[in-house]
Amino acid sequence: MFLATLGIKDWFIRYWLTKTDCAMPPDVSSSTSNRRNPEKIEDHKHVEKFLGDLPKMPSHYCRAKTSREYLEPIFSNMTQLYHAYKDNCELEGRECLGRKLFDKLFLKLNLSLFHPKKDQCDVCCSHKTGNITDEEYAQHVLKKDRARKEKDTDKGIAQSGACHVFTQDVESVKLAPYLQASAIYYKTKLCVHNFTLYNIATKEVMCYWFDESNSTLEASVFASCLVDHLEKVLSLKLLPVVLYSDGCCAQNRNVTLSNALLRLAIEKNIVITQKYLEKGHTHMECDSVHSAIECKLKGKEIYLPQQYMAISKTARSDPMPYQACYLDYTFFTDFSKELIYKSIRPGKKVGDPVVTDLRMLEYRPNGTIWYKVSFDDELHPLPHRPTAINSIKQINSLQKLYAARIPITKRKYQDLQDLKSVLPSSCHSFYDDLPHSNH
Repeated sequence: MFLATLGIKDWFIRYWLTKTDCAMPPDVSSSTSNRRNPEKIEDHKHVEKFLGDLPKMPSHYCRAKTSREYLEPIFSNMTQLYHAYKDNCELEGRECLGRKLFDKLFLKLNLSLFHPKKDQCDVCCSHKTGNITDEEYAQHVLKKDRARKEKDTDKGIAQSGACHVFTQDVESVKLAPYLQASAIYYKTKLCVHNFTLYNIATKEVMCYWFDESNSTLEASVFASCLVDHLEKVLSLKLLPVVLYSDGCCAQNRNVTLSNALLRLAIEKNIVITQKYLEKGHTHMECDSVHSAIECKLKGKEIYLPQQYMAISKTARSDPMPYQACYLDYTFFTDFSKELIYKSIRPGKKVGDPVVTDLRMLEYRPNGTIWYKVSFDDELHPLPHRPTAINSIKQINSLQKLYAARIPITKRKYQDLQDLKSVLPSSCHSFYDDLPHSNH
């Protein structure tokens, strides 16, 4: 009955009696079998070294603010990571720890797998499926790493106070209105855009919001936002400027934007440099802004496009709130006319480099543009004759891009009118006043 009450077997009692005079179990704290095995300690250190040597993604690519480190997206799950660890142990001829203990050490190091939300790199995907050679893939990785190294170098220079360094990008398109009502699912809505600039050294952020009735997505639009912000920054501290972006030609790598930046370099008597990250690996600090805004938008209902601007101002509090403004059609300047350079192609004949080969453009105050097709190359002047510097117009003398608001389609206007039934009455006038075509 005694044994049944305690739920133990008789052999357990006999074992105690053979080990002690007082019928109590031995002191396990002094048992040599429970002391930490030096070999196990070394195994733990090996796991920590293995995980520590894996490449990490900077936290701002994943969350707006976190101390956790993220492994680069080479492992899709913990099983793949553990198999890589086992292979490493086998290669070094050592015993590997169990999966449970491995996972525990992984969490102890405050690590996590990175699951990218951006589109995956075409080259990396092609290599994964065996459609490109290892040599081509290795060259791609070298370009990616070289671009990152260049950016890290410029970041250090900016933090020393020697220049301004910005990253820039456009957030994924937003819609207005944006509601949970089922009536909204089948109606076309107003497109709203956010062009973001992130100062790497100061962490200051500027968001330029605009909707499709005030602007399209042409090059002069982004040039206007960029010139406006740089003029404000340079009025406070006149330093060289470095701009990092992806290589999207319509947005960042085109003759219109280049001419706008060249005009600004001439007027401010400074050097402005554009640098492009490797395609498919263009994660930047400004992406953390978009991530923070997306988080702030969760569960929110948007009645008017201007609400996006208001919400973005509250998306971050530390180290300072984001700055944001909402633009109308009168803001934008037409930089596509009266060009200083007619082309930014770094070659002239067949077989020469083309615009998409550019990795760097440097705009000098003497009215010339220099370029690199590799970060390790020497700078060369563009092989095109620019307009004489004494005949170049000032930015404020250029004509505006739009004379009036841009009409939306008749169908979109009608859909927005239908959606007024689920919107507050105070918002109706905005949608009533939208310009629209009659066909």
